[in-house]
Amino acid sequence: MPNQVIRSQALSIGELLRLGSFRPARVQREYCWTEHQQAGLLEDLISAFGEFGLDPEIETDALPEGRELPSHPALDLPDLNPDLEVTEPYVFVGTVVLHQGDVHLDIYDGLQRLTTFTVFFAVLRDLLEADRKHPVNSLLADDAGIWRLGLSMKHNTLEADILAPGRTAKRQRPHPQLTEASHRLRTCVNTARAMFKNWKPERLAAFTAFLAEGAIVTVTRISDRRIAAKAFVSINSGGLPLKPEEIVKGQLIDLTSALPDADDAAKRILNVWNGIQDDLGPEGFDDFLRSVDFIERRMPQSSDYSIQLMEHIRRNYPGQQGVRWATDLLLQYRSAFKWIHEENNAEIADGVHASLRRLQLLKWDQWRAYAMLLKMRSRPGDLAARVDQLDRACFALTVSTPDPRRLAEMMGKRVERFARGTFGRQAGFIFTQAQQERLIRNLSGPITESPRRSTIMRWVEAAMHGDRVPRYIVDGRSSVEHVYPRNPEENWTAFENGLEFNELATVREMMGNLCVLPQDELGNAPFDEKRKAYARFRSRFANEIAKYKGWSPDTVRDRTRRITDATLKFLNLEVSAN
Repeated sequence: MPNQVIRSQALSIGELLRLGSFRPARVQREYCWTEHQQAGLLEDLISAFGEFGLDPEIETDALPEGRELPSHPALDLPDLNPDLEVTEPYVFVGTVVLHQGDVHLDIYDGLQRLTTFTVFFAVLRDLLEADRKHPVNSLLADDAGIWRLGLSMKHNTLEADILAPGRTAKRQRPHPQLTEASHRLRTCVNTARAMFKNWKPERLAAFTAFLAEGAIVTVTRISDRRIAAKAFVSINSGGLPLKPEEIVKGQLIDLTSALPDADDAAKRILNVWNGIQDDLGPEGFDDFLRSVDFIERRMPQSSDYSIQLMEHIRRNYPGQQGVRWATDLLLQYRSAFKWIHEENNAEIADGVHASLRRLQLLKWDQWRAYAMLLKMRSRPGDLAARVDQLDRACFALTVSTPDPRRLAEMMGKRVERFARGTFGRQAGFIFTQAQQERLIRNLSGPITESPRRSTIMRWVEAAMHGDRVPRYIVDGRSSVEHVYPRNPEENWTAFENGLEFNELATVREMMGNLCVLPQDELGNAPFDEKRKAYARFRSRFANEIAKYKGWSPDTVRDRTRRITDATLKFLNLEVSAN
């Protein structure tokens, strides 16, 4: 007999949103997803979008013409068969539990995801400049103009800053009633806009359609409110998530089951695996496993990378080969991974480790796989120069191509070529004139996204230290300081004289107005007070700023030009005429 109290079905996000209007159940928390979770979800969706062949914009990724002579011993990696990676064009994004209230559907589970998707759709609507007839609008409001999602907030951030047409494209103004949830919603807007930067309308439209129809959730509707509340407690308090390393370890040991010495082989694998885990720690081991996966598969990674890695191992390393992979080769990978991080705590990272310290500032980590191979296969006399080229190329890519899937695809091709024995010029990367122009434009313009601003400023300041990079630049206690602050209050009237809000917001986020401070946060203090503090810090850019007698928009613009020029000189890129 069908259960009329609890009913479940698989729906696309678009179908879910079109069911009606939604409100958080009373037991729900406010919006609490951080930038890390927002970006992680969007990166997975963009990766799936490209993997399914739905992306209409294929950026040519030039490789050197002609056949280059091998420059180091090749690594015996198996060939990849892209057909084996083909899947249906859907991505599962979780579960939602609903209860039909008097007017709205109450959300008992899935509020964070549904809110984040709503922000994504609002950003896409504004980037597309969609008119009222565009399908994306039906995901944000019903035919009567009532918003699909409503949140109870002190400041009406969702409606005022996000759902109102065109609002996500405008500057976010300070407001006295902003809560932590409000700031996280605004951060979600910035995260999405940063990911979609430089996307053409055709690509935005295709991704919007994929997001609406290709992202699938399991929707459970519960007619009894008390049972819905029990479901909320059960979902959010029970069980432990299965970690990627646990998925891989279990299946590696299972590979030995058909071998005549299965018990001994399983013990060897388990000893190596546990030893690496103890050596690297939980966070380090996850980074290590991701790097190993990228070396082996050379493909953009989604949240299921560990399962894909095991499928790859099963197909390409049968029998005793799998045991050797899980012991001998894995230990070689471990040694190369540890080398990358061996001077992380040094007060000064010098030589090749200065380049590695800068690389670790980047928010995409496929460079680590390339660096591991450089250590494993380069001649000692070539290693430092190669890592230096990789460092410069990866930063230039970070600024000129802010698309995680594109970056992973490009890096995968270079890792493939290097594993076959060829390094090439500039670590195998060719930079086009269009990339160079984007690089200059993005360095000389405002950097509005917080994580991107932090990455760029820390790397640029580290570059100005050359081959001796101090630890304060990567220290978690340090921060990127705005000289002219976000909340200037009454301390900066001379600086602001004659400039509109948007002009001030632009100047505030330019590189010339930014520096890395080791620990202290000086906030809204006037410039005279700040410059005295800057002189006491062991910070290159802060010390330079301390030498200025005054601070003005023209000072910021001039300093931005000089930092941009110095960065381009340090990068020293070869730009293709094509």
